[in-house]
Amino acid sequence: MSIKNYFYGPVPSRRLGFSLGVDLFPKKTCSFDCLYCQLGKSGKKTARRFSYIKLSKFKKDLKEIVSRGFKINYITISGSGEPTLHKDLDKIIAAIKKVTQNKYPVAVITNSSLLCKAKVRDELKQADLIVPSLDASSEKTFSKINHPLKGITLKRIISGLISLRKEFKGKIWLEIMLISGINDSKREVEKFKEIVDKVNPDEIQLNLPIRPARVKIPLPSQKRINSIKKILGKNSKVVVKFSLKKKGGKPYGNLKKDIFNFLKVRPATLEDLTKSLSANSNEIVKQLFLLLEKNKVKESRLRGIKYFVVND
Repeated sequence: MSIKNYFYGPVPSRRLGFSLGVDLFPKKTCSFDCLYCQLGKSGKKTARRFSYIKLSKFKKDLKEIVSRGFKINYITISGSGEPTLHKDLDKIIAAIKKVTQNKYPVAVITNSSLLCKAKVRDELKQADLIVPSLDASSEKTFSKINHPLKGITLKRIISGLISLRKEFKGKIWLEIMLISGINDSKREVEKFKEIVDKVNPDEIQLNLPIRPARVKIPLPSQKRINSIKKILGKNSKVVVKFSLKKKGGKPYGNLKKDIFNFLKVRPATLEDLTKSLSANSNEIVKQLFLLLEKNKVKESRLRGIKYFVVND
């Protein structure tokens, strides 16, 4: 990951502006194997919680990163898999707030699979924003899209989301990843509406799988998206493309390494890399060429857009 083991970015996020990513796991660790996952197929799915990070190093690295003066809108716990699979999230969030003196809000992006556990919800209470996913309104669709670990059910996820809303004082943005022909029918969306009314999130964020995944994912038409928004109500919105001026900040030390580590976390366009790394596009192109030449990185086109991805 860029700069230090536990952090990457800041990356341009369509929802969060410039987001300094926190990655708690050395490789993909998840309870799901979602069709649209940009990290590729999950290995062994798990619901067991682990502890990987050394908090002293975590705090030292974070202190160095924020001293560089990058524009940061959120510090976001996400990364390679499901963050709630890491133990002691409350200590990690507290460390972020202490090191940064509460300068940046903390967001947690979760697939919602462990929100049924009271301890997990309790550990998340210090966050400022939680972005939980809900990609299905029926067990059949849930299985088709998310391929959960055996024992994780949509019913338990919905129960966890309702409990989270009762207990959590910060903002909740409920994310629904729309996939044409799977979860975008009128019947499915009307069921979504019933669930959403019970969860009562601050926002409903309709996302689209626009980044490369292991299979091609069909997008709903604009007409269908507009219909879905109408059913879900005024709190629903489509996540739009990120667009902000390039930020400042001291440059990274090894641009080629930073590009490669960035791409290990997520596929990116040249524009994404230019916005996220303190270097001009020409320098980034030079380093990308070297990575392509050594077959460490490859190009992938999706709907006419060129992405760079790590070559497995």
